[in-house]
Amino acid sequence: MKNIIIIGIPRSGKSTLAKLIKDKYPKYNQISFEAVRNAFIKTQPELEMDNRNSISRKELLPQFIMSLVEWNSKLLDSPILIEGSFTTIDVLDNIIDKDNNIIICLGLGCRNIEDILSGIRNNDSSKDYTSNWSDEKIRNHFYDSEEVDKVNYNYCINHNIKYYDTYNNRNEIFESIINNIQV
Repeated sequence: MKNIIIIGIPRSGKSTLAKLIKDKYPKYNQISFEAVRNAFIKTQPELEMDNRNSISRKELLPQFIMSLVEWNSKLLDSPILIEGSFTTIDVLDNIIDKDNNIIICLGLGCRNIEDILSGIRNNDSSKDYTSNWSDEKIRNHFYDSEEVDKVNYNYCINHNIKYYDTYNNRNEIFESIINNIQV
């Protein structure tokens, strides 16, 4: 079975899709990007992993995570499922072994921040970290989501990688992804 890497902008459904894949394929060991990033933030603050624009976050973190996936897969003798906003698709595509990994890129259709805010409000459940946030806090947190989504979308189009717009019909899209995964 291949490792599965789910990336995309925040609130595009990465965690939800990962849970659905894990439910269908329980052999997968799941790793959360947020757990890895937060461990770096707590133990090595000098790396500035809490800053989306730091060199460590842009260059070191993707390399670290993919090394973690590779070694965990070998040591545990089972495939790894990881999800998160740890990199853009162009960086990931250049550092993975495509024979042993599946990339799933989720986005919100390159929408502007107001549409993203509306989509978050429409899809939020009480479990979501944004459910109690003010609109202003969401706008500030997602300030670069439109730009990152465009980078991912354009790269996917130009490199024959499937980009999934999860803004509408999310459940249908997830069902289609799961049914078409070639593990």
